[in-house]
Amino acid sequence: MLVLAEYGFAEYVDGSIVPVCLTQADKLWKASYFVLTISLFFGLPLVILIVLYSVIARQLMTRPGLVVTMPTSSALRYRRQVVMMLATVVLSFFACLLPFRAFTLWIILASPEWINSLGVETYYNILYFSRIMLYINSAMNPILYNLMSSKFREGFKRLLGIKCRGDILDRKGTLTTTTTTTTNSCHRKASQESHQLLKRNTIRVTASHDGFRKSSVDSALSRKISRTSRNKSFSKDGESFV
Repeated sequence: MLVLAEYGFAEYVDGSIVPVCLTQADKLWKASYFVLTISLFFGLPLVILIVLYSVIARQLMTRPGLVVTMPTSSALRYRRQVVMMLATVVLSFFACLLPFRAFTLWIILASPEWINSLGVETYYNILYFSRIMLYINSAMNPILYNLMSSKFREGFKRLLGIKCRGDILDRKGTLTTTTTTTTNSCHRKASQESHQLLKRNTIRVTASHDGFRKSSVDSALSRKISRTSRNKSFSKDGESFV
């Protein structure tokens, strides 16, 4: 473009002389340059997109397992969604780049009389519209993916930190399961502690009962020995001993 550009002075619409920078295709090599850029940056990418996306679409239609392992109806719906999205991407690329490339090619091939017949306002309106469409092409794909792909929307929400409904349900299910497990553990622990406490109390009562029974036996045995001792007496050297 630096080689093609020419700086000079030209007459403006109001008759004044103003400095201008022109890129005119007034020579064959200049016209060939513009045609080559249109072919390389519009024609060739369009052909590559059509060929590659056609191969992808054919593979998706003949092998549904590449998209999702679901029943036939769900797999068919996902395949149609992906194929439609690919076709829309190609169509948007063609629609966004075509105005600028076609307008550039028309300026090269048209005579100066045809260009001047448009008028200044119409000429610049077409030029600005073509440039805006050219820039929109650079931001069109994410918008198309968001409109046509539910998986892209979910991934974009996760990227922004927005909780998806499925994630919330999964976390709620996990929380419910955890709460239920914790509650059951607490119930089991309380039951074990109650059982151990009851067991200790039973042992304590049994031990008390055994001690009481042992004390009763000892007391009875002592009383029996005392009665036997009182009934039995003997004498030695004139003294009586019990």
